[in-house]
Amino acid sequence: MADYFTYVPGGPNWTSTQPMDIIVDEPYHCAMTEEKEQEIVEAENEKLDQLQAKFTRGFDPSTFGNEVISALPSLARSTFPGTYEHFLMLLFTTDDEMHDMQVQLEQWLLQRYGQVFDDGIPRIETNIADETYFAVEIETLRRLLEPLRGDCASPVYWHNARRASPTKARKQLEASIKVVNVFKKDLIAAIQFDPQERKIVNPLPISVERSAFVSLKQIRTDACKGTLYWDEYNQSSLVLTLFYHAYKGLVCRTNPTKARKWGWLPPETLEAPRPSSAQACLGDLAHWPLRQEGNNKYDLLIRTALWLALGRGLPAVHLFCDCARVFTSLMPPEHASPKGIVFLRRLTQLRLPVEAIRSNLKVPVPFQKRSLKSDNHEYFEDVWRSDQDLEKDLARNVTLYGMDTAKAVRQARPPPPRRSFKRQTQLIKDALTVEEDFTHVWPRKDAASKLSSLICSAGLTRSTRP
Repeated sequence: MADYFTYVPGGPNWTSTQPMDIIVDEPYHCAMTEEKEQEIVEAENEKLDQLQAKFTRGFDPSTFGNEVISALPSLARSTFPGTYEHFLMLLFTTDDEMHDMQVQLEQWLLQRYGQVFDDGIPRIETNIADETYFAVEIETLRRLLEPLRGDCASPVYWHNARRASPTKARKQLEASIKVVNVFKKDLIAAIQFDPQERKIVNPLPISVERSAFVSLKQIRTDACKGTLYWDEYNQSSLVLTLFYHAYKGLVCRTNPTKARKWGWLPPETLEAPRPSSAQACLGDLAHWPLRQEGNNKYDLLIRTALWLALGRGLPAVHLFCDCARVFTSLMPPEHASPKGIVFLRRLTQLRLPVEAIRSNLKVPVPFQKRSLKSDNHEYFEDVWRSDQDLEKDLARNVTLYGMDTAKAVRQARPPPPRRSFKRQTQLIKDALTVEEDFTHVWPRKDAASKLSSLICSAGLTRSTRP
């Protein structure tokens, strides 16, 4: 078993290679438990299929990439800075095409409005951070939508492949339905009355509320990156147990069939969900009520959200809808304010390579036989709780756009649960603990040795004087 524990760095050095028998009491009770768990999984899978049928009414995820490619020429002809066409072109064009488009749009702004300097518009440090963060979010969406551009051959781990643990997939699809429906209502409202005032920056000052808001956005972005990989979706790397990772690595190497059954490896074939109906009817997610001849940008927005919900999950569709709210359906006005011109120029200056967005795979903390009193357990508990509560936060708040007051942030994310009385008492005891023996830190000397050392040092100093 020595090589079993090389899966996680820092593991114990095992010397025994004899197999260990695991004694299980009450085998009948264990069989009943496994049977009940299997029934729950089957029921969850049935609910998952029903939810997927709602997303695929009149929508075929497997052929959506062809729709995107065929729509790009018409989008390019009607692209102006800050419009929905601009947003879609940012996501679906290649790196070179995106760079050329941004240069042309920036030149268009210069010809239309002339040179507008930033001196008269205050730009504090938080604004710069928000603008940089928005660029990261756009590039994260580009990474998530790579299969639709044909830039890479990486697989898409659809929700219908999450059969081993369908509860999380089912909850994410339920929350995604709310996010998509609210997004459709916002699009309709923007068509009927669009104030054409968009923003990237958040006016919240540096405070606890702003830190909570940025933390929520960061967790959402990290969750989006995790959907690019099979294992990061379940966040099993946060299980701080060496044996779990060692056994998981062993099963994945020696018994892939069992690993796929338990959800540790993806299925051998990943197939996109099939459409449940050929046409979308009124009330379906893929149905857009305000169709315009020759204008399919709204259909692309809705269908992209559906594709992300099925292929990436709730954090991805949540991020997509929030980024789309920054753009508008109207072209820039002839007479725009300096603030609006600078905002449009910020959108045309978005340039970030794909290599800048990487998934920071979490490394599990190895178990070591030592005292754990000095470890910050609350840090790891907070990381685990934040990842687990992300779905609840995104389901409770279908959008983070416009969350620019301290009250809104506090309502969006309630404070963490308070410590128990036992835990609080233990923390107080640990804080008041005083070590009795400090001889290993400050070695003691008797008075005679201390006096002799002082005399020697004084004599040495006197003898060295000229």
